[in-house]
Amino acid sequence: MGNVALIRIDRKRHRGLVAAWLTSDHVARWWGDPEQALAQFDSTRDTEHAVIALDGAPVGYMRWARVDPDALASVGLQSIPEGSFDVDIFVGPCSQLGGGIGPAALTCLFDLLRSTTDAPLAGLCTSIDNLRAHAAFEKAGCRKFAQFQDPVYGPCYVYVRQLR
Repeated sequence: MGNVALIRIDRKRHRGLVAAWLTSDHVARWWGDPEQALAQFDSTRDTEHAVIALDGAPVGYMRWARVDPDALASVGLQSIPEGSFDVDIFVGPCSQLGGGIGPAALTCLFDLLRSTTDAPLAGLCTSIDNLRAHAAFEKAGCRKFAQFQDPVYGPCYVYVRQLR
């Protein structure tokens, strides 16, 4: 694997690419409705998402935001500390899956959050059926923290990575 880095979003340059990836079967299966996910892309602050690049070429997308304590409580996750970050990630091209890009990108983000915020931890949620994500999260140093029932995706795991 080459050099993985996070690239600041250039909406004009990256929006079409992210939109195309969101319609890919392997992304839409876990991210849901592509139109809704693209609307989230459009409303995300520039400092809270990035394109994942491999040797300078875009290969994925990641976004992060401070957790909403009310939203967490609504699914029984009161034990996530306030000020933590929720992270969403995907690798776009199928040909790039399984090569370590996801864990490397997560490590880049965890390092960024550690150096620029006071967040105690970062968390990721995914379906209990998303085995590829489980492996990637664990390779990035995350541990399984909880299971909950998501109203859209059904049974999900929460993985966390301590930042402090």
